[in-house]
Amino acid sequence: MRAAAPSSRSGGATRPSPAAPTDVVADLQDARPRPSTPGAAPDPNPWRGLFYEHLRDEGLPAVIMDGVVTPAGSLWTGARRWTESFRGASLRKGDRLVVALPPSTAFVQVLVAALWEGLTIALASPDENIEQLCSALDARAAVAPSSGASRWTADPYAGPASTPDALRPTKTSPTPDVRILVRTSGTTQMARWIALSDRNVLSVLASHLPHLTLRRARVLSVLPWTHAFGLVLDLLPALLAGAEMIRDPDGGRDPASLTALGEAWSATHLSAVPLTIQRLLETERGPALLRRLHGGIVGGAPVAGPLADRLAETRLRAGYGQTEAAPGITLGPPGQWAAHYLGRPLGCEATVADDGELLFEGPNACIGTWRRHEGLNRQDPTRTVPTGDLVRRDGDGLFFEGRKDTAFKLSNGRLVRAGAWEGRLKSQFPSLHDALLFTPAGDGISVALCIDPCGAKGPSERAIREVLGSLAERLVDCVRVAPENWVQRAKGTVDRAEMTRRLRASEAAD
Repeated sequence: MRAAAPSSRSGGATRPSPAAPTDVVADLQDARPRPSTPGAAPDPNPWRGLFYEHLRDEGLPAVIMDGVVTPAGSLWTGARRWTESFRGASLRKGDRLVVALPPSTAFVQVLVAALWEGLTIALASPDENIEQLCSALDARAAVAPSSGASRWTADPYAGPASTPDALRPTKTSPTPDVRILVRTSGTTQMARWIALSDRNVLSVLASHLPHLTLRRARVLSVLPWTHAFGLVLDLLPALLAGAEMIRDPDGGRDPASLTALGEAWSATHLSAVPLTIQRLLETERGPALLRRLHGGIVGGAPVAGPLADRLAETRLRAGYGQTEAAPGITLGPPGQWAAHYLGRPLGCEATVADDGELLFEGPNACIGTWRRHEGLNRQDPTRTVPTGDLVRRDGDGLFFEGRKDTAFKLSNGRLVRAGAWEGRLKSQFPSLHDALLFTPAGDGISVALCIDPCGAKGPSERAIREVLGSLAERLVDCVRVAPENWVQRAKGTVDRAEMTRRLRASEAAD
């Protein structure tokens, strides 16, 4: 059931029409578990009906990797082999299984089987220490690229390649109400495992899928499927809507190769972090590819003014959410962009606190976190969740203005909320790619501005002082940094620690 060359939309074999998105959404709304009540019978597994209805069509190509097309029927067959193997090893609902595979057909098959069986799936990178992960999560087993104790390995297309001799003994109870454990460093730089339930994931799918225009789509996939953004808003919507998924083996790191892949397969959708979009815009054919796309989400980091101007020429949408929100909080209309625009609240209630912090509550709020040696720390599903992000509301839209946890104190005891000041600068001067406030020696502050050296001149020091108000008396320097020298993390946010180190070293040398 695999072919080795792309087919054309205008010729070749006729594909069966995939289920209409409205049908998928209706199924998702029916499948969403409601909050459990004491004494109530457990909800049946909602994934079984969804996958049986939307993955069993033999004629629908679902995953395309390295020029090889794996139809949904082959995904279904491989997933059934994984299901049989999990049952043969006596894995039970709520048993924790580490899945450490690269994005691949095998990954999709394992994911479908694990969801079908109601396992708790901990998603990890294939190059991590599997034994340490299993110990930290008290997992029964793992699916990994290499064999080892309590591990399965995967055939690329046809189910397990090897099976474990025995499962790991565990000290903590199974977690049947946790479907996904996904790790996040967040913007606090503290890695945590976020526990997502069926209700969390399915509520975001139900709220977002109607807006993603995935009928007869070809999704160019670059996001990591082990992260909430890539899993919940890229992979699962494509599978359930019957879209073809073209996986970039480089994960978007080579923009020229990504452009060629999108052109070869006539991609219609792409979801990515801003850094990937910026790299595409810097290639010869990347801008034309982005303009041809029918849809997709740009999220994971705020979008600066210059990039927002370019995105306004496309049908891509702003999206925002945290792993704790599974990860859907806002979504923007196609082609509506402005500097640091996050979109409109969707599928949950979002409020702005008096200090500007964004709060949300709804069915997307994670059910807890996993801590080593402690197990699952459950949280009230009806709680209001603080995001740590500072925003402003303009009409029905939200705009990012910084982080609460970027504050530092000067030697005189004054607290400088760097994230809020940076947000004001970027809001006042849309030509900025980014801004960073730091203290060189504890007495004063410096401002670093990321701006094109050949583009707009950027704000003057006098204009910056006007924005800083009373804090301007502590301003000792204003530095302009070209985008190529601005150190960013993988998703496009500034690497504060490294940029601060470099700027301090530069100032000391001067």
